[in-house]
Amino acid sequence: MSILLLLLFPLLTSSPAMHCGLGTDGTLLPGEVRCGHSLVPPVRLNAADLPAWDVTAPDVYNAKQLYGYINGGAEVYLEYGFRKVSAQRCSRDQHEFQVDIYEMVRPEAAFGMFSVLRGRCSAALPGTRWHCVTPEQILFVKGNFLVSIVPYDRAQVTRNTAMQAAKILSARISGADFRSPSHFRNTPMADAHQKLRFVQGPLALQNVLGDWVSRLDGISRYDMYHTVVGTGAQETEAAVITFRSGRDKDRFLKRIGATLAPDDRNWRKAEKGIAVKGKGRQTVYVLIGARAETLSAQWK
Repeated sequence: MSILLLLLFPLLTSSPAMHCGLGTDGTLLPGEVRCGHSLVPPVRLNAADLPAWDVTAPDVYNAKQLYGYINGGAEVYLEYGFRKVSAQRCSRDQHEFQVDIYEMVRPEAAFGMFSVLRGRCSAALPGTRWHCVTPEQILFVKGNFLVSIVPYDRAQVTRNTAMQAAKILSARISGADFRSPSHFRNTPMADAHQKLRFVQGPLALQNVLGDWVSRLDGISRYDMYHTVVGTGAQETEAAVITFRSGRDKDRFLKRIGATLAPDDRNWRKAEKGIAVKGKGRQTVYVLIGARAETLSAQWK
């Protein structure tokens, strides 16, 4: 089974976790700070949200327990910065779906994990900026939280109730949404905004951007925003990478055949089909593909 599939579907068998009681609105009761050794989830579903459905109390898994809950996929969550996950089952007769609410360390981490899991999205989730709805999963990001809802059957009642649960949780989660960097919101990248990914290390990179592994091999930490402009023969990758050090930046530039002076902010050609420019001592802009030269004249 691939790492990506393991990320999508946690183990169905139970692992040590905490059942935590919260208020009827799904928020933390006064004085209830911890449940055993795990922080109580700040948001959850409750029985009143889904009449006629059985909604279990949340099982809470911290970073150490995550390995038992996601067999083989925990490392990517930890690479981004993971705090805990709250897991609930919702069932009615033969219908059932799973709700997992992942609390990450910051909105960028939640969005980054979302960008790893995001597939071919077929529907929208009103009230959320970043979402991906498919027949197999509802996935969205709000604040520091990544929410995954997985129906276990294809019945319409299950899908409709899963979507209802998503809307309830979206309204219940507070905090600032992830806001993408301005150079990906504006021309010429605006049309590719929904393809944006955020990668912080080699595990996520291996999952979603395999062609970049050799370019960043041996560099363990960085902030990389990546998208794709155009299709077919005109497809061009665009990335902004901030390294932890100027040395890591120089190692990357050497691998793509580029040389930049510390104060050079002009676009330069590297290997065939690659254009690059610097920003400060640790950040580079990269274009790779048929339109690299054309886009470099437009991307500021």
